[in-house]
This record gives sequence, C-alpha cells and structure tokens, in this order.
Amino acid sequence: MQPPVLEVYVVWHPRDDRLARPLAESLLDHYHGDTFSGLIGGAVEVCFRCAGWTGDDDAPRAIPLPGDTGRPAPATRVAVLCLLGPDGGRAVNHPGPSPWRDYLEPIVARAKADPGRIILRGVSLGGDPLTMKPLRTWFGPTQCLASADGLNPDEPLPDVLCRDLSQSLVQALDQRPDPLTVFLSHTKHADREERAAHAAFVATVRRIIGTTRLGLFFDSNTLQPGDDWAQELEDKAATSAMLALRTDRYAGRDWCQREVVSAKTHGMPVVVLDALEHEESRGSFLLDHMPRLRAHRDETGWDEGPIRRALGRLADECLKRALWRHQETMASPQDGVDWWAPHPPEPLTLATWLSTRPSVGPSPHHPVRILHPDPPITESERASLNAVAALATPPLTLEVMTPRILAARGGGGTP
Repeated sequence: MQPPVLEVYVVWHPRDDRLARPLAESLLDHYHGDTFSGLIGGAVEVCFRCAGWTGDDDAPRAIPLPGDTGRPAPATRVAVLCLLGPDGGRAVNHPGPSPWRDYLEPIVARAKADPGRIILRGVSLGGDPLTMKPLRTWFGPTQCLASADGLNPDEPLPDVLCRDLSQSLVQALDQRPDPLTVFLSHTKHADREERAAHAAFVATVRRIIGTTRLGLFFDSNTLQPGDDWAQELEDKAATSAMLALRTDRYAGRDWCQREVVSAKTHGMPVVVLDALEHEESRGSFLLDHMPRLRAHRDETGWDEGPIRRALGRLADECLKRALWRHQETMASPQDGVDWWAPHPPEPLTLATWLSTRPSVGPSPHHPVRILHPDPPITESERASLNAVAALATPPLTLEVMTPRILAARGGGGTP
C-alpha cells in the first residue's frame, strides 16, 4: 500500500467563510475530478481546516505533516493553502492569547525548515490581511496565489487559483525554480482567406499566456540569432508542456508532427486546442491520445474561455505527470511493472520504449507489464499494441493495465 503522494489542506478562519468557502469548494471539485482520478489512490486529497472545536476563535484540528508519527501516516508531500481574510488576520494579530496564531506559527516554521515536503502557500481574500503582523512576516515576502492582475480582470478567481496552484505544486514537486514553460506548437501556413483569422488566433493565445504565470516558448521570439533552430525546437518540445494549436494545416506539417513526437516520446504533457476553420485534408495518427479542447470564434474574435481552460488543463497534466513519476519512485519491485507509462501507450510511444528498454527483462513467455493512469485503453487498442510487440525480437506479449485493473486483480503492492 503506497502512502499518498500529495495532500492539500485548505485553511481559513470561520468568520472569513463567505469569501473562503467557495474557493475551497472549487479546489475540492477540481482536484477530485476526472483529471487526477486515474492515478493511484486519486493521488491528490483535499481537506479543509476551518472550524475549531469550541467556536470561531478556537483553532481547528491539527494537520498531519511529513515527519509526524502516528496513523494514518502523512502524505509524502503536504501543501497547506491559507486563505487569508480580514478576520483571520485579526485573529492571528490578537494582542492576547491567540489559538489561531498558535496553530499557524508551527506550520510556517516547519514549512520554512522543510520546503521540499511541506509546501506553504497563501491566497489573499482582500481586506489587506497581509498588512498585519504576523501574517505580513509569514506571507508578505512571498508571492500569493491568484493575485489580482490588472491585465486580466475578468478571469474567474477559482480558475486562476486552480491553475496557479497546479503550477506551484509542479514546481515544488520537481524542485524547479523556473516557471512551467508552454511550448506553443503551431503552423505558419494558412490559406489566404484564413490567414487573418489564423494570425489573430495565435496572437490571442500568446497574449493570454502573457497574463498567466506560465512561461512561453514561441519560436519567432524565443529562438535567438545563431541558435541551431532545429535542435532547439526538438529539445524544447522534449522538455516543455506543449499546447498544440490544431488549425487546418497543422496535422499535415512535418515540423508540427516532429514537435509532437518529441513531446510524446519523452513523456511530456500535450494539450490540443482545436481551431479547425474548414477541414483537414487528412488527420495524423500522431495527434491522438491527447486531451483536446475546442476553440471558438465569432465576428468579434476568438473566445478566450477555451484558451484559458486549455492552459489550466495543461498545468493539471503537468501535475499529473509529476505525481505519477513520484508514485513510480515509491513502487516496489514486487509490483512487477516494467513500464510506468505517463500516458496511455500507443504504437509510437510503445515502439520508442521497446527500442530503449533494458535488455534484461521479461522473457518471451512472460508478458511485459505496462501500467498507465486510468481510464483503460480498449480491447481494440490493446490488440494493436500487441501486434507491435509481436514484431520484437524475440516476440513479446503485453499486459497493459491501469491502477484500478491492477488492484482488482490483486497484483503487486502498488495500489
């Protein structure tokens, strides 16, 4: 039985409930949704800490943190998200005894001493709570999540918070100082009558990314004079989160396909934003097995909502990948998994894995066990993958499973 990888505790003062609870509920719905349900145990648990035992001024029950003893064992990583409102600020700043100050102060100290396992983040609910001590000392020097953005006043706060939190959690889990980078995969080719709409679409996506905390790799701006542009494109596609703008000519462009192949074979997240205006002459089997959202346009321009949702989904896919990799590191050899595939396997990624897998492995008489996040692939897809494996030397058979299938069969100790 693996310990949970990540638990998120949302903390707020009861008298800030009107402002805080809708945000807390949106986080609960988001991280308990379909995106993360396919990981072992769901991988992300969201818990609330608000009401005390005896009243509003009493602190809630303790948060189990990494390093604590007792049962159940804490998650390997715990994120504490403090929703900071005016009443919470006053309760912590109370000149006399303050149960809320006594509750938060040790959490702040432990997060500072162990930032790799205890991730402390704040969200300001308004009312300038960060002007009061000790919140100003605890949270003032750090950037809060979902901070107000004058360039982006209309995006719903819950959407901004979910995207910011996913991005922040990825950076903490992977111990990366830089922001997530979005590799914008697009084609510059369009028919004459489509050219203006195509250019406007790419410009809109770039502008919206600029209003988020996400980084951007866009070839026309990021590539510098003297760069080996071909190598740089493939390297960045292999190490960045990719947003693929599927316009009419995208699927047939060689470089667009090469970018997607580079991302897929390196296990990087890819989200497709579908912006077909008329038709594709043909699709591409390389563009399957990726989350896909539909862009919309009317006479006034491109709808920003689907673009922002695609960026939020991309941040979630990055978090999902980071959690899957951590679950792999905690797995036991007795689980018998040969390949922890971060996405459902397909002929492209299977052939790449088979060509690079260690020579020591299952014999031809024992199936190669592949584990990937739910939902499971279909029987027809499984048969196609086995047809590829049968061409290996010596021929192989596959056992393609998800955590739920493995748990139902009682295989290994992973779930």
